Amino acid sequence: MKIAIAGAGLTGSYLYRLLAPRGYAVDLFDRPARTRCGIEPCAWGTSRGFAGLIEAAGLDPHAYVLARADHIVIDGLRVKADLITFDKQKLIEDLRQGAAVSHSKPDPAAYDRIIDCTGVSRAFLPPVEDDVVLACVQYRVKTDRPLENEIRLRAIGYSWCFPLSRNEYHIGCGSLIADPRKILEDLGWAESSSNPGEVICGCTAKIRLTAPLYSQPFMVQANECQVWGVGEAIGCVAPLAGDGVVPGMKSVHLLMQWWSDPDGYARAVAREFRWMKGERRVIDKLRKGLEPGLSDAWTLKQNSRRMGMKVGLRDAAVLMKHLR
Repeated sequence: MKIAIAGAGLTGSYLYRLLAPRGYAVDLFDRPARTRCGIEPCAWGTSRGFAGLIEAAGLDPHAYVLARADHIVIDGLRVKADLITFDKQKLIEDLRQGAAVSHSKPDPAAYDRIIDCTGVSRAFLPPVEDDVVLACVQYRVKTDRPLENEIRLRAIGYSWCFPLSRNEYHIGCGSLIADPRKILEDLGWAESSSNPGEVICGCTAKIRLTAPLYSQPFMVQANECQVWGVGEAIGCVAPLAGDGVVPGMKSVHLLMQWWSDPDGYARAVAREFRWMKGERRVIDKLRKGLEPGLSDAWTLKQNSRRMGMKVGLRDAAVLMKHLR
């Protein structure tokens, strides 16, 4: 079987790593990088489950961890958490194992299967109705002013400040209704009058918050070639938290398990990520300008556990109001 992986980011490279030993003829495709670090989007943070998934690819997860946090401050509320930042660029390079990446577009006539790992572009699958896409801006900054591991909720989105080293941070913001650059400027995390800080690099990106249930189909037929989707291309990103690293890698394992059964794959994805349906419901409510209720706070409380966070129901209700 001849396979083209379209999109050689983290999910596509992870898929390549798992497919390569199975004897398939696999080619990697991606558009030329438009960022200094060579990866898009430049997400650095992830949650529990990362280590086991990296070990499943035959790699040592500790080799990629930059910083660990046992708490995070969300709108002034200190919350216990199990979060890490990791070297995404190094991980992608190791997953590819030196494989060449073509910057052309794969020809369906030349392959038995194209696997769409193009993220929010969803370049080979049909468009999604009512697609919810978050615009974000992000920076890697260096500053001698210590910053907190922090999240601020606002404008149906959030801003984040995650440590990468003693004096380097990944700072970003995404919003469905406001300019993320302006929000970050108002926060002033990257600069102060006494310490302006140094922006090492920056980029813009988009994140799909649609959830898998609303991102179907996951497979289509293009003449003799099948096109299957994984990761963000089929909505495997938490609509509230925006975390797609672990869900993307999990979707790869589901694809491997249901390799010859598209209906089984669709059902497995729906089961694995059914919790995202509740988060999408919250997002839709906020988009309509409706007041979040107790059930929405419960969704935030329960699903925050996936990030290792311990948020009480009362605090979750307060935080939900800050999202508006």
